Amino acid sequence: MKEYWKVGELAELTGLTIRTLRYYDQIQLFSPSKYTESGHRLYTKSDLTNLQQILSLKQMGLSLDNIKKVIKNKNENSAANIIETQIERVKRDIQIQQNLLRELEITLEFIRNKKMLPFDEITELLGAMKLYQEKYFTKDQLDRIRDFYNKVDKEKLKNVEKKFVEILEEIRSEKDKGTPPSDEKVRNLSEEWRRNLHSITINDTNIRKQAGKFHQENPDNNLQYGLDSEIYQYIQEALKMTK
Repeated sequence: MKEYWKVGELAELTGLTIRTLRYYDQIQLFSPSKYTESGHRLYTKSDLTNLQQILSLKQMGLSLDNIKKVIKNKNENSAANIIETQIERVKRDIQIQQNLLRELEITLEFIRNKKMLPFDEITELLGAMKLYQEKYFTKDQLDRIRDFYNKVDKEKLKNVEKKFVEILEEIRSEKDKGTPPSDEKVRNLSEEWRRNLHSITINDTNIRKQAGKFHQENPDNNLQYGLDSEIYQYIQEALKMTK
């Protein structure tokens, strides 16, 4: 059994590059125990054990700074705290990936059922799902929304969506003419818009609030039916005056 390994030998043994081993030495993460008279690095069996620990922690996803803290402190509580933090991060990553997988599977089913879907519509749909997933709705809310739309009468949904667009066009026409949101016609149209919207959306205040936020912050998404941020704000101002 060898007692010492040169940097090149250690690199070949571990699969790391010489540059990486030198960098670990430079940041004082992993340094050799011995040097030759000419200054060349020599690594011992104990060094190999330490390097294995470092590589194990790195494989777990810990940053080099956190690995240094674990190795340096040799403190059970400190190490446990860092590992616990990493576990929570990995759990979040897994949840995000699981949510993404779920949405992709649903998107694939939608595409197959529809038979044909332009590529730009696919990318818009995936983009909207990403926004839903990461920022606006919880997994439970997404499940409830999906369940609601799976059960809703499709013909009714189609008719309401058509009416939804017609109302928006009328509201936009009034806005373009300079009609103030306080105008009775605008207020009535806005109230009709709200009734139509509520007839095809789940009866949950938090979900409706988040949906409104989504539409307001993402005026070019393909779920708008022409509802941009300016029209949305115009409608909201009119609705405040109907209360």
